[in-house]
Amino acid sequence: MAYAVSPDYRSQSVSASGKGPIVKLTGKIVEWNKAQGQGFLLFEKHRISVHRDDFVAQHKRPEVGDIVEFRLAKDPQGRICAVQVEHHNDGGRIRLWHVAVLAVLLAAPGYALWQLAGRNDWRMVAGCALGMSLVGYLMYWLDKLRARHGQWRVAETTLHLVACCGGWPGAYLAQKHFRHKTGKLRFQLIFWLIITVHQFLAIDYLQDWAALQSANAAFKQATMPAPAAK
Repeated sequence: MAYAVSPDYRSQSVSASGKGPIVKLTGKIVEWNKAQGQGFLLFEKHRISVHRDDFVAQHKRPEVGDIVEFRLAKDPQGRICAVQVEHHNDGGRIRLWHVAVLAVLLAAPGYALWQLAGRNDWRMVAGCALGMSLVGYLMYWLDKLRARHGQWRVAETTLHLVACCGGWPGAYLAQKHFRHKTGKLRFQLIFWLIITVHQFLAIDYLQDWAALQSANAAFKQATMPAPAAK
């Protein structure tokens, strides 16, 4: 089924080749089939088909009445459809309990950094910690911005690498603030594994690396042959 679209409307929203959109538009979902994951949105009296897979982020289920931003393209049958769809003003919010969780997570690493600062230049230690968190926050902001505009995304491995290097507090706040990467189970599993490793290292550092030394001793005992009896 083809949808009537005015010439002016089409020329402003779809490239001449019909392969990609130019302008991001705002419309309202007026029909949605939950079982099929598709429906229609309304823009200037035009009904435009939209599919669940064309949403940039899927942490919120589309519903009738939702205001969305989108771009126009053509499906394989040559019909006008919406792509790169995103809920309007789709941002999260840093709530008090988010800050409370972060404070608990920072207890051991923060005390470990305080101990480390006593043995080194505290300005360097604090600068590195805050700097990596700022980098982590900005990387998520950049990835969210690029997702909104359909541009080349920041690789998930890069986001995880920044978290590994100590930027996980800023990454955690950015996830909540921009509501970004919060619905991807595999990404979240890796992210929280990184936080767990940081917690372990901080606690073990405060205990003079007792756990790592015990693990190293057990490894040597299991792999090295016992000395021959005389």
